[in-house]
Amino acid sequence: MRKRALYGVLTTVLAATLLFAGWTPGVSAQEKTTYDFVIITHSATIPFWVPLVKGAQDAARAISLAEGVEIRVRHMGPHLFNVEEQVSIMENAIQSGVDGIIATLPDLNAFDAPVANAIRQGIPVIATNVDDTSGDNARLAYVGQRDFEAGQVLGRKIVELVGTSGKIAIGMEDLGHLSLQDRLKGVRDILDQTDIQYEILHTTADLTVAVSTFESWLLANPDAKGIFSVDQTGTSAQGTAIRNLGLKGQIVSGGWDLAPATLQNIIDGYTHFTIDQTPYLQGYYPVVGLYLYLKYGIAPSNVDTGATVVDASNVHDVIALSEAGYR
Repeated sequence: MRKRALYGVLTTVLAATLLFAGWTPGVSAQEKTTYDFVIITHSATIPFWVPLVKGAQDAARAISLAEGVEIRVRHMGPHLFNVEEQVSIMENAIQSGVDGIIATLPDLNAFDAPVANAIRQGIPVIATNVDDTSGDNARLAYVGQRDFEAGQVLGRKIVELVGTSGKIAIGMEDLGHLSLQDRLKGVRDILDQTDIQYEILHTTADLTVAVSTFESWLLANPDAKGIFSVDQTGTSAQGTAIRNLGLKGQIVSGGWDLAPATLQNIIDGYTHFTIDQTPYLQGYYPVVGLYLYLKYGIAPSNVDTGATVVDASNVHDVIALSEAGYR
């Protein structure tokens, strides 16, 4: 019932927008215009992208139904974080003549040239999930979390649960990743106002490595109060590390995103909280933005998808939506 309601609301809002923009019913199959959109992410195989891609596909179906067009959405990107490979994939997509690009921009310089090239060729680009915050990139809009402010949310939760002193570790899976760096800056902005001692760990995007990294740190720091992460993989790994070492109830754990393992760890009491950035909307709104721009010349807008804390008080509601692909 909840997922039907959510989909119904999104579809109704979209339909109203398109009707206002000038929808003409009754377009025959022979008259259908086709749009080819691509989503290019920096680590295409991780499960985080599932709701984002679903959001994009849902938007494509809703627009296609309301407007009598056909919108195709494909997802591509390197296996794991690799800026050079992602740039190459974007350049190939531009050369192939796609109609619109939705892309993460995890580097302040690498994507300036390909995005500018796409815009020159009439291919609009909307950034999603990770933005180039330098102001030099020609992308039309950004849909995603405000990472520095979201990092501050994590920092405040750490202080709430740990106090203003003690030793903690903060995991980061991809060194040089813009969003993760900005989240970490936000966390530090809060923690540096306290006496909390924190160590930054490179946990990588490999779950096994992340678990081992946290276990090693906890064993070397028996006086630690907590372990935290600014990414999905490390957050999932925390619960496993705490379980393996028998430290339930002794170590505070928290981090990012709604991976099934993280949600289960919250239910089981190994992880205290996680921060949701609503990736479904990070796919849905860019497709709407690309279509309205191409069809009606309506410039897309930036959209903040928020930083919602998920803990034992609301985890069961979130799980139902997560299993349906909306969270």
